[in-house]
Amino acid sequence: MSGGIQLSSELISDVKDVLVKHDASAADELMTTQYLSAIIGFVLAHQTNPGLDKRGFLNDLSTFMGQVLDQVEADMKPQQASQEAFGIWKPGEG
Repeated sequence: MSGGIQLSSELISDVKDVLVKHDASAADELMTTQYLSAIIGFVLAHQTNPGLDKRGFLNDLSTFMGQVLDQVEADMKPQQASQEAFGIWKPGEG
């Protein structure tokens, strides 16, 4: 195991390409997200682990998706230049 999820633009593009191959309307990114959500529901419905709280797991996934959204949006924001100041202060001048 890799120890964590490895997201990349290439992975997202590859997944989207598979969806578009299946349904051209998945070229729309909001349709892509609907497919991904439906796939999660489909896969989770087929889980047979009797101890699995499927609704709780969905809630956890929703929280996780929100965290990814926040992180990616923060990463996309342009970094502000440092506001460091430099000068010489002399008493009585300011």
